[in-house]
Amino acid sequence: MTDGLAASLLARIDEQRDLIQALHDECQSITVRATNRDRSVSVEVDGMAAMTGLWLGETAYRNGADDLARQIVDTAQAAAKIAADRQRYLLERFAERLSVLERAPLKRSDGSTHQPSE
Repeated sequence: MTDGLAASLLARIDEQRDLIQALHDECQSITVRATNRDRSVSVEVDGMAAMTGLWLGETAYRNGADDLARQIVDTAQAAAKIAADRQRYLLERFAERLSVLERAPLKRSDGSTHQPSE
């Protein structure tokens, strides 16, 4: 590549790297807390749906261990679904932005452009 195309390509690569880093940072920052209907169980998960917090109210134990376990699992699943939905949304936006970036023509130093073939 000559006439500044290499510099334009390197600039595009930098933009792609920055976009990937931003996606990574956004996904890492996802935190979701869900609470069951009677507000006795709250579960927090990260962007990978790993449980990062559990809060049990005084009434959480009233129906025994099996019910408590079910409440925790159900609430954790609800939080994980929300986290997955947020991550899916971020990935869709990322794919759109990356597609626009990839379709943008490369600029030569003389101001003309080059459209890479697909």
